[in-house]
Amino acid sequence: MIYIAIGSNQGNRLDNLRKATERLQQLYSSNFEISIVLETKAILPQNAPDSWDQPYLNMIVRGNTILSPEDLLQNLQNIEIELGRPKHNDKWAPRLIDLDILLWNNEIFDSPKLKIPHPELFNRSFLIHLLSMMDCNYHYVTDSSIYSGLSFGEIAHRFKDIQPCFLRSLVLEPKFVGVVNITPDSFSDGNLYFDPDRAIEKISSLITEGASVIELGAQSTRPNAIMISREEEWSRLGPVLDRIRSMNFPISIDSFSPEIILKVIEGYSIFAINDVSGRLDEQTLKHIANSGCKIIVMHSMTIPPNQNNIIKFGSRPIDIIYDWAKEKVKNLISLGFSLEQIIIDPGIGFGKSSCQSLDLLKNIGLLKKLHCKILVGHSRKSYIKAFSNVSVTERDLETIAISSELYNSGIDYLRVHNIIDHQRFFTSKLQFKCLN
Repeated sequence: MIYIAIGSNQGNRLDNLRKATERLQQLYSSNFEISIVLETKAILPQNAPDSWDQPYLNMIVRGNTILSPEDLLQNLQNIEIELGRPKHNDKWAPRLIDLDILLWNNEIFDSPKLKIPHPELFNRSFLIHLLSMMDCNYHYVTDSSIYSGLSFGEIAHRFKDIQPCFLRSLVLEPKFVGVVNITPDSFSDGNLYFDPDRAIEKISSLITEGASVIELGAQSTRPNAIMISREEEWSRLGPVLDRIRSMNFPISIDSFSPEIILKVIEGYSIFAINDVSGRLDEQTLKHIANSGCKIIVMHSMTIPPNQNNIIKFGSRPIDIIYDWAKEKVKNLISLGFSLEQIIIDPGIGFGKSSCQSLDLLKNIGLLKKLHCKILVGHSRKSYIKAFSNVSVTERDLETIAISSELYNSGIDYLRVHNIIDHQRFFTSKLQFKCLN
């Protein structure tokens, strides 16, 4: 097995790790596996600038490769440059991405450019911890050090500083969409982030917690919500967008107003437009396609949802949504979108009864046949009342249970309210998988 460490403490750290992992997988020939992600304090020399003191996200990948160590090293350096790292970094300085070969089938390589095992391996307790978590029984027999012949489980046990070696743990997948409703009346968090200062605080918090995308909405779509004017919608949304320009983080805009959408894509760098109505006009859609950002198109019968107007009974809900989505994808491609730009949202709770929403969630994997990304917004919604009588803000446990099944079905994006507990759950899920 060839083990590679990945680290990042600049920019969108989680996405940096994700991009590096995707490229590294192409270099491995078989048995590719990834570890959980650990956030750690920066390791700094004396008198380092304060700006260097930025926590790292670290992980390990392993597998087999037909490349030589020298060729693999060159590929790693190419990936670092491709992802934006300068060719020359001061030692210990912050970096967008850092790729290091740790171990190579218990073999030793010693050249001016490459030393395996990595010389700093036993000075990085978090790496020992990650190695032991990936394979407790992997024996280190590479050199004559005091650790030779021991399993990484035993080596980790001997490290006295293993327990405090990380600040928290995360996962790369699934991708979580964090929600910030800049509204006074949304069903779960109405008025919490209506003030721009509170919205900015929430956005920063969601990024820290491990969101992959932040979705901003200024028009509530809860049942019986009052539709506001585009002037009112922009007065809520604009000030927040202006203040997060420098964050350089994927932002999705939840709006079905053509005027708002055009203003957003012309003035800001946006990851996606989320059209919860599913009925944007062709001209607006062409502008979105030409801008290069993604379109999230959601199935709905009415906005806001109305339980007196739902899809017909008599057919499987998934079949109705699949046919609708297939036609939507065909139409979007004709307007200039690529498959990579299209994200389908089945619209849980929008024009579906509770039992229809549950049936749709159970069979959601069928939508993967569309060959585009799928997003599901199932968090804390009213269908949960069909099997649980807890209040809206207490539905996170039920949401996480369903998130797990959705991820097993191949869903790409999970739009959830509680990022922290989702990260905790999926970290445990991935770690258990590593142990098997």
